[in-house]
Parts: sequence; C-alpha cells; structure tokens
Amino acid sequence: MDCRGCLEGAKTRCEFELPGQEVWGVDGCEYRGCPYKIVTRESTNFLRAFNFYERGFLPNPGGWMEQPAKMLDAFETIEKELKKIETERLRKRNLFKR
Repeated sequence: MDCRGCLEGAKTRCEFELPGQEVWGVDGCEYRGCPYKIVTRESTNFLRAFNFYERGFLPNPGGWMEQPAKMLDAFETIEKELKKIETERLRKRNLFKR
C-alpha cells in the first residue's frame, strides 16, 4: 500500500476504492475503502510510540508490564504487519532475481 500519491494530491482516486480492490485486511480483520479514512489520532499515536519502542523507549514509566494492554496489542499488530510487508518485499525481490 502506497498512500503517498493520495496524500500529495497526485492521485484522484484511492486504489482501495476501485471495484474489486475495495476490501483489505489487517490482523485478520477486513475493511472497505480507503485505509487513510479510518486512521485516528489514537492509531497515529500508537505508530509514533512504536517508533520509540523500537529504539528502546517505552512511552509510560516502568517496564513493559506497566504499559497499557491496548498499546501492547497495537505494537504486536504493527510489528506483525511490518513483517508481512517485509516478507512480501523479499518475495518480490527474489522474483526479479531469476
């Protein structure tokens, strides 16, 4: 998924709103339409917090057991999706090497 064109105003229509491509999934759940439309401030904050988490910083005092369960669930989902993206990227790169 590459939303840069939409966000920069270069696209006139989201690829996820075209017939046949309007359903997409994350973490086993299916969604319809443009993914950007369902991004909330809370999900954006989880993404920002995940970037710090990857560098070794937790957003709340204490260890990981003191972090909110909702945030830990979000981190697991983000990490799982990033792994899927990387796996797909490697698969595509290996296809072109042949």
